[in-house]
Amino acid sequence: KLQKLASVDALTGLWNRRSMWEYIRAVEYDYEIGNAGFVSIAIADIDFFKRINDTYGHDWGDQYIRQAGRCFADYTPKDTLCARISGDEFHLLFYGYESQDEIRKVLTKLREQLHQQSIPLPDGKVLHLSISGGIAWYPEDGTQLDILKKYADFAMYQIKHSRKGALGEFDLGSYNQEAYSAQARLDLHRLIENEMLSYHFQPIVSARTGQIVAYEALMRSMLPTLKSPDTIMKLAREENCLHDIERITMFKATEAYLSLQERGLIRGTELLFVNSIASQHMTDEENQEYCRRFAAMQKQIVVEITEEEMLDPASLEVKRGTPGFPGTFALDDYGSGYSSEKNLLELSPKYIKIDLSIIRGIDTDPDKQQIVANIVAYAHPRKMLIIAEGLETPEEIHKVLELDVDLLQGFCLARPAAIPGSVHSDALDVIYDFYHLQ
Repeated sequence: KLQKLASVDALTGLWNRRSMWEYIRAVEYDYEIGNAGFVSIAIADIDFFKRINDTYGHDWGDQYIRQAGRCFADYTPKDTLCARISGDEFHLLFYGYESQDEIRKVLTKLREQLHQQSIPLPDGKVLHLSISGGIAWYPEDGTQLDILKKYADFAMYQIKHSRKGALGEFDLGSYNQEAYSAQARLDLHRLIENEMLSYHFQPIVSARTGQIVAYEALMRSMLPTLKSPDTIMKLAREENCLHDIERITMFKATEAYLSLQERGLIRGTELLFVNSIASQHMTDEENQEYCRRFAAMQKQIVVEITEEEMLDPASLEVKRGTPGFPGTFALDDYGSGYSSEKNLLELSPKYIKIDLSIIRGIDTDPDKQQIVANIVAYAHPRKMLIIAEGLETPEEIHKVLELDVDLLQGFCLARPAAIPGSVHSDALDVIYDFYHLQ
């Protein structure tokens, strides 16, 4: 009697956690001597259990658990290990079958029987039993039953968050993707906590003289697992860390620029374009600290707002009102979003950066040429300057010069670098020839 009490779950009469793992160890021994056949671990979880407990009380929750336990005991073969592990979680071990399809038939029958069960509730409603589960297979998914248990649990988690009341088989691809995503989130928080971001600088060149008049600071990660700025921004959005990225970028990009200036690696009179998240702004305390440390630099700062982010009027006003900031904005990626004209009117930028999707191949595309011509016609009477970004060929440079853009940026002129280099001679030749051979 004592041994049975120690092995059985009091509420359902099924095996408990302790007896289940003793049984699993015996099955693993059978594997070693080749007598196990096909094996599957299933983990099942009662749907809506918390709602029953919260609405009707724990006695009704216990009835719900008992009903599930009876189904597992009645509608699985007698040699199936059925155990209640804790709360509303059940484990099932199918052992000694000749094929996976045999086990699938048992699971299908069990699922059909579960859906037919119901219990009356105190308010007269009838609750149908709903159970979500995950299944993992030996040896396809793993050769250790504790690993299979983890995989079955993952499969159940996927089902619970997609279509309750179903049984899902483990998928290694989804598991690896989830594991990668979880690691990436941990890496993001480590990156932010330790400010593991550096900044490269890409020259922005005068279309009239070929002289470098500004640098854009471009984010680079020090973590090998988070190399792409797009990935960092996506994760930061999901993890509510955009403000941290905004703060780190403003401070570290400016620090890196000043370091180049102090070492004589740039003139130091160039403007600094710093990417800013349209929906974010620094706090008053952060703005005060920024002003204290970089007061002499503030007149050279151009806050670059990307078209990909929704423009937030409140954040924009905070940025405009930052002490010492001259209010110089650039609208980045113009033409790539859905609200280009609206953003242009709200931001009233000094600089408009035409998106590379419009600039790329512009020398052979009359429609793209017309778009740029229209933007120039709008901007110049309003004292706005046009930057053609993403330039990759001399032919593209020549065409945007014909269209009267003001500033040039792209690999054809200079690539981003921690220590920015000079403008490529081929690009300078195009600019020189355009203005001197007309």
